[in-house]
Amino acid sequence: MDEIKKFAVFGNPVNHSLSPAIHKEFAKQQNLNIQYKMIEPESDDFETHAQSFFSKKGIGANVTLPFKDDAYKFADDADDISRECESSNTLWFNGEKIKAFNTDGQGFLNDLTNKQISLEGLNILLLGAGGSARSIVHSISGKPIRSLSIYSRSQEKIDRLVNKYSANIRIESYSDGKNFDFIINTTPVSMYRKDIEFPKGFLNSASITYDLFYTKNQTKFQKWSLDNGANKSYNGLGMLIEQAALSYEIWNNFKPNTKGLESII
Repeated sequence: MDEIKKFAVFGNPVNHSLSPAIHKEFAKQQNLNIQYKMIEPESDDFETHAQSFFSKKGIGANVTLPFKDDAYKFADDADDISRECESSNTLWFNGEKIKAFNTDGQGFLNDLTNKQISLEGLNILLLGAGGSARSIVHSISGKPIRSLSIYSRSQEKIDRLVNKYSANIRIESYSDGKNFDFIINTTPVSMYRKDIEFPKGFLNSASITYDLFYTKNQTKFQKWSLDNGANKSYNGLGMLIEQAALSYEIWNNFKPNTKGLESII
């Protein structure tokens, strides 16, 4: 029997993760025997759990909230996007060292392509300015958008993104009174029970919203945005599948087919 290849997803919380099911579907396509675990470290204990996983013949790991910055710092080496964003969602032990990758941004763009969403000429609002937000900004910098505004409680994080990417795109801090064509939520509001407190004025009847958080059904942010006037709303399941496919390809040198996977996961 072929040796079992060991993979995992790190997050907190992580019990909602569909990554195990997605990667098992990919492995079926390759006829590969895999184990895929969910690992939930305490917020300050990522490194210990990651070291333990890779010391026990772990090959690759996906990393979600709140450990993407920790994953980047933990790795021995990193791809250019991880260095640019200082954040990683994929770790791979290549036999010599652990390398970090960031597949979030390209996974996001691939999902937009699948959904036939073009960013050209759009006024875009990004909710949040953390690791996931940095990946999204990196992925759309240089795209022919009209403008990108960022809403966050941390002006320091906003300023960091504005200073870093202002040469490539028109990017600024959010201000009241502006309507947006496409709103991307990178915050974890859909994970929590408390009410969503974003300003409502940025939505209009033509707005499309996209929540990086995912469920098989409608997320809390999706419901909030539709209740407050948005035209359409998507959640991050498609992005999850696309970024997972890129991770799987890094680990196994095999490009899985993602078509139709949203309906069977």
